[in-house]
Amino acid sequence: MNTLIKSLDYVLSRTSIVIMTLLVFTVLLQVFMRYVVGSPVTFTEELSRFLLIWLGLLAASYAYRQRMHLALDLLVLKLKGKQKNVLNIIIHSLIALFSAGVLVYGGIQLVILTWVLDQNSPALGVSMSFVYLVLPVSGLAIIIYAVDFILQEAGIRVNLTDAEPIHPGRRSDEIHAE
Repeated sequence: MNTLIKSLDYVLSRTSIVIMTLLVFTVLLQVFMRYVVGSPVTFTEELSRFLLIWLGLLAASYAYRQRMHLALDLLVLKLKGKQKNVLNIIIHSLIALFSAGVLVYGGIQLVILTWVLDQNSPALGVSMSFVYLVLPVSGLAIIIYAVDFILQEAGIRVNLTDAEPIHPGRRSDEIHAE
């Protein structure tokens, strides 16, 4: 499980960096061509939109892994010991169920539908199924991370130090513990 988690962390973080770099380059190209050259490029708006969709969903799953995603943790912070572990297991189970139902199942249905209907984007001519493919991909990543968190809370798997958030900030439970 450690190898899977580390590999997924690596792929998601590097892919997000590449997509963000492409997104910035695409937007800068559009601005330069429109305002400096006076001849806008037709595909950059659509490409930047698709890159933003992929970046948002992949980075959201990575943020969930790093425990940096938005969370309402008032109740979790008030609980201690086994009660806190049980609540965290319930929370991560609900996140996994949502990801399985909405992102994975719904995403696969959307990918199949756009593939069958041969729906292509107007400017790039890319199949929209490739754009929507990020839904089941990010959903699977969130499910893998949720299962890992559940195993950690249940005491089945040890939380390794390198599995802790790499963000320079601290998690809310660390801040409130002081």
